[in-house]
Amino acid sequence: MSYKKIIVCTGIMLLLSAALSVQGAELSVGKPAPDFTFTAAEGKPMKLSAYRGKPVALHFWATWCGPCIRELPLISALTTAKAQDLTVLAINCGETAGEVADFLGRAKVTLNVVMDQDYRISQLYRINAIPQTYLIDEAGIIQSIRIGAYNRVELNRDVSALLRK
Repeated sequence: MSYKKIIVCTGIMLLLSAALSVQGAELSVGKPAPDFTFTAAEGKPMKLSAYRGKPVALHFWATWCGPCIRELPLISALTTAKAQDLTVLAINCGETAGEVADFLGRAKVTLNVVMDQDYRISQLYRINAIPQTYLIDEAGIIQSIRIGAYNRVELNRDVSALLRK
């Protein structure tokens, strides 16, 4: 990815952050996770609220983000190892499906990717830095917000706490 594209994406995220600081309900631990609609891998529309009854990890990332790339194997491991207990939605910020598919093919990671090309979901969750992860309990309540990359110990700790609830 070119530096120009990184600068444009960063600028868009800063503008979204400024707009979000003055609108919307509080978004914090203990508050309901905002619902949104997305297109699932099989092409049908889904809502985050359809996952009620099961904990969810929302992970915001991009292919040009170094910390995101280093963290993706950990997020991918959650998708495969904890699939019966946790739904992981890897929300790609601002890229095309082709860019993401090409990257994932090279990276050899398995992710349930949600495309957020227009930053609609990122705006709803007030994403102003990536990677960023929201851990949401089975009742749809935010239990953890992590800005920045997880390491294995921290991620396992937070996910284990979520699954114990």
